[in-house]
Amino acid sequence: MDIGNGRRAVKSGAPAKGADARPPLTVSRNDLLTDGADSEFRQLVHRLLAFSARLETCRSGFGALLDLTGVQYTALISIAHLEGDDGVGVKTVADHLGLSGSFLTIVTGQLAKRGLVEKSTNPQDRRRVHLRVTDKGRELLEGLAPIQRDVNDLLFQPLDAKRFRALNDIFADLIQAADEATALIGYYSQSGTDAARAPKARLRG
Repeated sequence: MDIGNGRRAVKSGAPAKGADARPPLTVSRNDLLTDGADSEFRQLVHRLLAFSARLETCRSGFGALLDLTGVQYTALISIAHLEGDDGVGVKTVADHLGLSGSFLTIVTGQLAKRGLVEKSTNPQDRRRVHLRVTDKGRELLEGLAPIQRDVNDLLFQPLDAKRFRALNDIFADLIQAADEATALIGYYSQSGTDAARAPKARLRG
């Protein structure tokens, strides 16, 4: 078994046994490998998943305090932060949250039925809808804010100003890369495992 250019070359035939029976590499870029191994990369992925699960628990908790689901709460507070003086379009909020416009339309419809969001026609394009948080919705968010501050201050306690801004920039780049990665996994899902031999450039071709 040889290691070269960040990839492990495994000979065909029966799987390796004993001390060399390690799982195949899950990443090949040298920047993400440590001494030719991907153990630190796996650790990072699992830590991100663990943090994501805890973040989702907090989000669901915020929503439950308002008698909303986690995604309803997220949509409500995002509209409040994005609406400005003239409201905000569905697409803008959907892009901000990484959701489809059709799904966000369903969620905002639920919020509108609760009297938390109001919809109005865009005067420049009557096919489009503007969203605004109602006084009732704003009152709920204002009541939640002290709890949010306590939870978020503790959740992100390890970050100073420099690390906070660096992490924010890193995640902006990671989200953009993740869009390409999800497109690639979608391609493999449709084409089967043999597609792994196809050049990735096909996705951009």
